[in-house]
Amino acid sequence: MSENITYANKINFNPLDKICVVTGGSSGIGAALIKELKSRKAKTIINIDIRQGNEKNTDFFQCDVGNDIEVEKTINEIYKKHRIIDLFCSNAGVAVDDDGLASAKHWDRIWKVNVLQHTNIVRHSISKMLENKSGWFLITASAAGLLSQVGSATYSTTKHATVGFAEWLSITYGEKNIGVSLLCPQGVNTPMTEKIKDGGVAGINGMLEADDVAKISLDQMALGKFLITPHEIVKKYIKIKTKDTDKWILGMRKLYNKFVV
Repeated sequence: MSENITYANKINFNPLDKICVVTGGSSGIGAALIKELKSRKAKTIINIDIRQGNEKNTDFFQCDVGNDIEVEKTINEIYKKHRIIDLFCSNAGVAVDDDGLASAKHWDRIWKVNVLQHTNIVRHSISKMLENKSGWFLITASAAGLLSQVGSATYSTTKHATVGFAEWLSITYGEKNIGVSLLCPQGVNTPMTEKIKDGGVAGINGMLEADDVAKISLDQMALGKFLITPHEIVKKYIKIKTKDTDKWILGMRKLYNKFVV
């Protein structure tokens, strides 16, 4: 007897003949998403990044996604050219080791990229999506946003904020034909993790390739799924955390002592 599964999105996403935008598309998961969107015959793919990558047949806009003025200008230019954005992969991110002594300037930089990127993008695209009665946001957070990230106060905090914003976005606009998916992987082989042996604590359950994460993401969006956890074990960790948070904290301290101290 098959299980009747209900997903948060009442619609699903197929990139065929769609206009798709990816932030941070010059490397890592972003580049893999562009590759996968191409293989699934997206009509137009647009990369928004600070530096241009090596993608062929991809439009490029240089933009600091943490800067609201630059984001507004870039999105306006995209709409002027294409009239519609079917998919916005809000994917760019920054990961830095830090602690309670991190400066206000440091926090501000990470916060703008990891959190305000998403609010900036939604601010300047949601009205058009509602007007067109279609649109989808794929927001890249991290398993750290569902659990934590030992060794980085800024990464853990900003990814938690990203999870909260994505949830709010889906709750608010899910009945208005706007799709939202939240991508929360653990360790992925990207330039962000290449200098960390075995991915550090994030790679404790094995490292995935960015291409696999991109494929899983598009497959799950085709079903209408909100939360995408390429590492299935993350769901188990979430249950452990919610069942006995104090016990979970003690376990995370052990990981901190093993990987950071």
